[in-house]
Amino acid sequence: MDLAQFDLQALADKGIEVDLVHPVTEELLEENGKGVTIKILGMDSGKWQQVAKRIRARNANKYRNKEVPPSETEKNLVEIAAQCTLSWTNIEYNDGALKCNAENALMLYQKRTWIAQQVLNAATDRSNYLKD
Repeated sequence: MDLAQFDLQALADKGIEVDLVHPVTEELLEENGKGVTIKILGMDSGKWQQVAKRIRARNANKYRNKEVPPSETEKNLVEIAAQCTLSWTNIEYNDGALKCNAENALMLYQKRTWIAQQVLNAATDRSNYLKD
């Protein structure tokens, strides 16, 4: 089998659109008949790997010869997701349009953890990047 066909980095570098669903009913979220989406790079993307490497170095200095606490690991994943968020549609916060940038993505993911969970689940599922 030619394993070169599985270029996960190239696919993850393109990113995917994540359709947000209601945190309880799991119905697709819509605004004026249009979906609420977030486009994010996959965990195999070059940028994801670069951000993760920087965070690992930071943690190595902070937790010398100690295990990184699970709460810190969760915060790190949210930070990676924020840095790898490319765009979004139909997202408002406090009754105003929210510009898509890493700072706003981090705020959104920290304040609405159910959004972070959906985005991270999609970004770390390689099957999402292998769809035709």
